[in-house]
Amino acid sequence: MAATPSLKGMPQPSSVFPLDPNKPLIPVDVLLVGTKGRLLVRMALDTGATYTMAPIAALRAIGYDPAISKRRIDFIAAGSIEYRPLIKVKTVHALGVQVAPLEIVCHDLPSQSPTRGLLGLNFLKHISLCLDFPHHKLTVAQ
Repeated sequence: MAATPSLKGMPQPSSVFPLDPNKPLIPVDVLLVGTKGRLLVRMALDTGATYTMAPIAALRAIGYDPAISKRRIDFIAAGSIEYRPLIKVKTVHALGVQVAPLEIVCHDLPSQSPTRGLLGLNFLKHISLCLDFPHHKLTVAQ
């Protein structure tokens, strides 16, 4: 698995992003690239999530069928244990960096969630990330 600069049109490495310390989460636009297309998904940056998580419909739209995945994982969500498919997505672009390939948990967040997925540690471990709340900025470098 390698991290490299992201696609044209996506933020570049060593980018500085606005950070609102008054919001309950940090939203990130994530581009998922699959075998049959690509899709932009709004995710929450989540240092407490081991894996990146994306909605089932989004993964289907880019060419994956979570129902036939042979790999599954257990995780705790809202106090209950969930057993969900784990698939390897061709490429994931976020915060100016692309990681290819990346394993993603197939799971739909509750409909009232302001984001559709979680950008987890399996992506974040490929970057240097500085959350500077007093200065309202998030800085990323490889």
